Amino acid sequence: MNLSIRESNPEDLDQYTNLLQRTYQDTYMDESIGLTPDCFSMDIFTNEDTQKYLKSLLVNNNLQKNWLAFDNEKLVGSITCIIKNDDEAEITGFYVYPDNQGQGIGKKLYELALNFSENRDLLLDIYVHNTKTIKLYEKWGWKLDRNRGDSGFFFRHWPEWPDNLEAKCQYMKLTRNS
Repeated sequence: MNLSIRESNPEDLDQYTNLLQRTYQDTYMDESIGLTPDCFSMDIFTNEDTQKYLKSLLVNNNLQKNWLAFDNEKLVGSITCIIKNDDEAEITGFYVYPDNQGQGIGKKLYELALNFSENRDLLLDIYVHNTKTIKLYEKWGWKLDRNRGDSGFFFRHWPEWPDNLEAKCQYMKLTRNS
């Protein structure tokens, strides 16, 4: 593997869209709750609203950084860290292709977000059926954030999903500044 990590730029949107769409389908699909491949289709990821949102994650400034990990020229991972206030930052858009997991890519991206957020507490939300990733976060010291949502939980519904489909999610927090 020839790994390189750099900050994103707007020209990365197509590769970033592809990374997220494929990772969502591989990681978040759960037909037992109605999350079929169609829920994370390329059509959804390339619609105007989704593209606008994804483009906003590629912005880098004093309050937000997005890093991309490449194996040669192929985008294999990403992480976005957003400073919320003096005490908190949020991690979003943290993905590594399943074929590239277990190679230390996620750990390197995570360390960049930790450093950028300084000593702020870190927040994130995650689908509860993504147990493998939840266990990884718990290993890194994250805990269920019972002070947000309904005792730490909420339901997500994308506008493109069937009306009655909601996926249970949980808020997590890494306390660093107590």
